[in-house]
Amino acid sequence: MVFLKLTLQCVLQIRGFGLRRKAEVGTIPRVTYTHPEIAAVGVSTQALGNDRVHVVTLMNSEVDRAITECNTHGFTKMALDKKGRVIGATVVGPRAGETLAELTLAVRLGLRTRDLASTIHPYPTYSDGPWKVAIADVRDRLNSPLMQRLFKVLRWFARSRLSFR
Repeated sequence: MVFLKLTLQCVLQIRGFGLRRKAEVGTIPRVTYTHPEIAAVGVSTQALGNDRVHVVTLMNSEVDRAITECNTHGFTKMALDKKGRVIGATVVGPRAGETLAELTLAVRLGLRTRDLASTIHPYPTYSDGPWKVAIADVRDRLNSPLMQRLFKVLRWFARSRLSFR
């Protein structure tokens, strides 16, 4: 009865103000409250791994909060496109549903791993999982052959410029 009343109020408010809302089905988070919790958003990270999508995984044994609570079962997986945008994520472990909130926003807004990596997070929390995945991806991108060549050119340019002074 309460659900029906709230739904009716919401519909009347939207209709009354002429607001049109469109649900983005791809960014609706999914959480199963089992032990351990299973949470996902965006594209599935299981069926992916082709050349267009890169999947990065971090086990909870590398998350400091999980280590301190002796509960290291689980993982964090993020599906990324070629530009490093988060297009999907799966979190399995304690407080996975809470950890998924930031990833849902990242998928919805098309944030890149560098955006997540540059954000200061509270420590230690289970949200360190997605943050560490983002850090790992940014490091991999910085160690790519293209970036190494760019760094080499920049070092050469800096040296040649210093020699003119």
